[in-house]
Amino acid sequence: MISADEARRIILEQAKPLGAEEIPLQNSLHRCLADRIAAPIDLPVFDNAAMDGFAVRSEDTQRASETSPVSFKIIGTIAAGDDVGAGFSRPGAGTAPLQPGHAIRIMTGAPIPAGADAVVPFEEWPISKSVPLGSNIRLAGEDVRKGEVVLQTGEKVTPRTIALLAALGLDRVAVFRRARVKIVSTGNELVPPGHPLSPGKIYNSNGPALSAALQEIGIVPIGIAAASDAPAVLKKAVSEGVAETDLLITVGGISAGDFDLVPRILQEIGAKIIFHKVAIKPGKPLLFAAFEKKLIFGLPGNPVSALMVFDRFVRPALLKMMGSPVHGRPGRRAVAEEALKGTKGKEDYLRGIVQYREGAFFARSAGPQGSAQLATLARANATLIVPAAKERIASGETVEFEFFSEGL
Repeated sequence: MISADEARRIILEQAKPLGAEEIPLQNSLHRCLADRIAAPIDLPVFDNAAMDGFAVRSEDTQRASETSPVSFKIIGTIAAGDDVGAGFSRPGAGTAPLQPGHAIRIMTGAPIPAGADAVVPFEEWPISKSVPLGSNIRLAGEDVRKGEVVLQTGEKVTPRTIALLAALGLDRVAVFRRARVKIVSTGNELVPPGHPLSPGKIYNSNGPALSAALQEIGIVPIGIAAASDAPAVLKKAVSEGVAETDLLITVGGISAGDFDLVPRILQEIGAKIIFHKVAIKPGKPLLFAAFEKKLIFGLPGNPVSALMVFDRFVRPALLKMMGSPVHGRPGRRAVAEEALKGTKGKEDYLRGIVQYREGAFFARSAGPQGSAQLATLARANATLIVPAAKERIASGETVEFEFFSEGL
C-alpha cells in the first residue's frame, strides 16, 4: 500500500489539463479561463458623472459661501447615452466647451461635457461652498486601462468576473474543456432506484451519488452504467467507457473477492495499473490506472467509501484537468468535542459535524463510521481527518477538517 499523500501526488502528476474551447460568455460560469485576458478598452470608457447633478467648472465655485451662494445659468441637460461630441440631444446644451457661469444638468453615467471638471449633486444646489476639481466624476480608465491584464489563466469565471468581461464588451471567452466522465457500477446485486427489489438485491446508490458529485464541479456524466459481474459484460462496459471518456470511474469489483474482476479486465484491455490499495480508511482498495491519455479510477463498492474516495482523490484530478489551479478543499482546524478514533498506519476520514461558535470551530462525529452507513454521511457537513500516525484524537485536541461544499 502507498500513503494517501503519495497517491494524491501520483494522481495529480498524471492529470493533465484538457484542451481549450471558446464559448459564449453567458455559458462560462464556473469554468476556468484557458488564457489571460487583457482589456480591449478603458473602463470607464469616458469621463462620466458619478451621480445626478450639475456639471460645472470648479473654478467658478471658489468664492461660494453660505452667505453668498454662487448662481449659474443652466444651459441644458445631458442624459446617459448622449453623445456630447455630436451635441447633448437636449435643448441648449450645444457642443462648445462650458463657459464661465454656465452649468448643465447631468445624469449618472452621462459623459462629462468639455470644459466641465466637477459635478455638484442636485441636493447641494445652489452651491454654497467651493467644489474641488474632479468631484463626482469617474475618470476614463480609472478602473481598468486598455491593455491591462485583468484575469489570469486558470481563474474561475464567477458572476463578478462575468460583470467585468461584459463591461469590456467581450461576448465569448476561452475556457478549459469540461472532462468527459462515465460511471460504471459493477455487481449482480444492483437495481436502479424506483424498481422493485427481489431477494438479494440492493439499490444502486453509487451511480446517482457520484453523478451529483460530478455535477457539483460542473460535469454532467456522459453515462451512468451498471454492469453485471459476468466478465464479458464487464469488459465491454469498461472498454466502451475508456473509449468514450477522458476519465472513467468504475465502482466495485476491486477488492479480493471471487467476483472482483476490474483489475484483471483493465490489464486485458491494455490499461496500466499505477497503484492499487492506499493506506486510508474508508477506501483502502482504491485503484488508479491509465490507458494512453485516459485516467481510470476504480472505487470501492461501499457507498460511503466511494463518495469519500471520489472527494479526496478523483475530484482533485478532475479540477486540475479542467484548468483549476486549486485542486483540494480548504483545510481548517477545529477543537474535537469528543474522542475521535483513527487507525494507526492509515489516514482516516471520519464523517463529522463542524459548527462555528465563540470564535472557533468545534467538531464531533456525525455517528457510526461504517463504510455502508449512509445516514451518518447524510448528516455530516465535513470530513474529519485523523492522520496515519495517530490512533486517536482526544477530546479537546485539534483535528483537521474540510467542509463538504454544501457545508460552507
